[in-house]
Amino acid sequence: MGLFIRRITLLFVLLTATQTFSQTSLMVLDPQQSWRTYPGSIDEAIFSVGPKGIYYQISAYLTFSAKGSNLTTANPLEVVYNFELPEGSFVTDMWLWIGDKISNGKVMDLWTASQIYESIVKRKQDPAILKKTGAKSYQLRVYPMGANETRKVKITYLTPVTWGLNNITLKVPTNLLSVSATQVPKVLLKTWKETDWGFPTFSDPNYSFVAKSDTFFGDHYEVDITNLSRVYTNYLTFNSPMIDGVYFKHYKKGEDGYYELALFPGNSLTTNSKKVLFLIDYDLRKSTTTREQLLSNLKLQIRTNLALKDSFNIMFSGLNIGKASATWVNGDPASIDKVFNTVIENSISTYSNLPTLMSAGVEFLNKNGASGKMFLLSNSDLQGNNVTANQLITDLRKLMAVNYPVMVYDYNDKEYVYYYFNNRSYVGNEYFYDNLSRSTGGTYQRIAGNISTTLADLFLKLNGTISSYDLYTSTQTGFCFGRQSLNGKGEPISIGSAMTQIGKYSGEFPFNLKFSGIYNSQAFSKSLILNNAADKKGDEVIQKTWVGNYINQLTSTTTNNSIINEVIGLSRTHYLLTTYTAFLALENDTSWCTTCYNESKTGGGGSVDLEIDGKLVIPTEFSMDAYPNPFNSQVTITVKLPNNMLGQKLSFKIFNTLGQVVKTF
Repeated sequence: MGLFIRRITLLFVLLTATQTFSQTSLMVLDPQQSWRTYPGSIDEAIFSVGPKGIYYQISAYLTFSAKGSNLTTANPLEVVYNFELPEGSFVTDMWLWIGDKISNGKVMDLWTASQIYESIVKRKQDPAILKKTGAKSYQLRVYPMGANETRKVKITYLTPVTWGLNNITLKVPTNLLSVSATQVPKVLLKTWKETDWGFPTFSDPNYSFVAKSDTFFGDHYEVDITNLSRVYTNYLTFNSPMIDGVYFKHYKKGEDGYYELALFPGNSLTTNSKKVLFLIDYDLRKSTTTREQLLSNLKLQIRTNLALKDSFNIMFSGLNIGKASATWVNGDPASIDKVFNTVIENSISTYSNLPTLMSAGVEFLNKNGASGKMFLLSNSDLQGNNVTANQLITDLRKLMAVNYPVMVYDYNDKEYVYYYFNNRSYVGNEYFYDNLSRSTGGTYQRIAGNISTTLADLFLKLNGTISSYDLYTSTQTGFCFGRQSLNGKGEPISIGSAMTQIGKYSGEFPFNLKFSGIYNSQAFSKSLILNNAADKKGDEVIQKTWVGNYINQLTSTTTNNSIINEVIGLSRTHYLLTTYTAFLALENDTSWCTTCYNESKTGGGGSVDLEIDGKLVIPTEFSMDAYPNPFNSQVTITVKLPNNMLGQKLSFKIFNTLGQVVKTF
């Protein structure tokens, strides 16, 4: 009985150990004692970023160590890095540094890659494996690393562009560093000046890019963001290359034509300008969001969502209510920057003065055209009682010369106060915000973990939404097919959002667009002809992202062996990581990359050189590859033998997924 209990206990420990890695974590461990994990650190991070059409390409160069783990073992360690990427991203490449050489990861089916990795770890050689473990989650394992050593990798991925009316934005991926046990001592951000996208700007005005040049990255621009490695709300802004609200590129590979498209329907649907008065009320005790983060995100959303014809102003709480301007401010980038150079962190008080702020806001609208919307950002909870809230709503409505829709963003996320009435509980000012916005025709939204995401969601509702929309494309002498929408997916979208689509085409240009839907309860249909479409040439990233979205489509429903085989084949051909494949980097002569450099001008996933000085490299280790794997009725097996195995008696076995031998030869 005692032995049985010990076995059950050991089994529980082993099962628990396999689940200790959270969705984001960085651990180091001894593979011989994998249930003992220790925190790992990132010693250096370099991010190279740039737009690639309707996607960004990001390469993260990460150097791992065991700092902070207090490990003194002489045994080689394994690095286990669990991380997340934005939804809709595609991993396209992985490199592993072994000494001064680079091993370029090879895409293979997950089962084979895992078996090879585990067998090599047992022989204490140098492998790295990168797997996709969920819709947004990934796991990287690197071996070996000494307790006082470092290991360097590069992970390249594509992620969808966030489109604004005048620019595109990219959130700087410093969240990838949040799992480091120690402060990352060096973090660099590198980019390139692109003809279509202009020179990027950084969200923090205290940081700017400087010109750099080296043999690896070439001529580029760099900013040192080491002091911002724990700040996860910074972003890059590039110019939008849209012309009249349309962005289009195409790419031809053999007989296959691919296109990418971004379209702002609002350019054709409305010519009305809008006026928005932003009200900021801040209570230091009630939020994990700092005033600086609040202003940074607000500036981003204003620059992204306001057009040149729009106007805005900002008012904020204090002993005396402050405002950016006595009148409306134009929505052009220069005017926006000027306002946010004036309204800084210390302009806003650390205590709430919400009723006075809202009263002053109504008075401003009354005196400046009696039109516009109020956009309140507040974390106060002092008006949560229904009696107080109802009285304040009544007073504000009486003060309004006309009805002003009120949008409310509630970022109270700590030190909650609950109010109970009407047979339910309300958190903070929920009752007040909800009823004020509803009675004026506005919208109320609470923060949900990430201010940059939830604030962006509310901004998109400023202009109204389009429902039941469709974007139909064709060529002059042919047709389009395989269309895939990157946003919307059928649900209503904001008129201030871009419709994005990738697809395949046949025939000759011009390119025809027809978009339709329902806006303000009225059906609409608009048509455009892109006469210069033939001149809008893109690159292989368009094909790669179409294939990536096609794979997501294949795996979104029930899968079978035929679908899995197709996914594995596409993944290997186009260098795209899926849940059925993995990137595997090995220490052997067939993996060394002699031409690896930063892919600022490529789509990632370069081929591996198999020749040096014109001579074929003979493998020094045994390797076997099978495609497709898993297979159904047929499989092609490729075997590479080193010289010392030639002429020897060998046997090969094929196993199924249950570990059973199905063929020996």
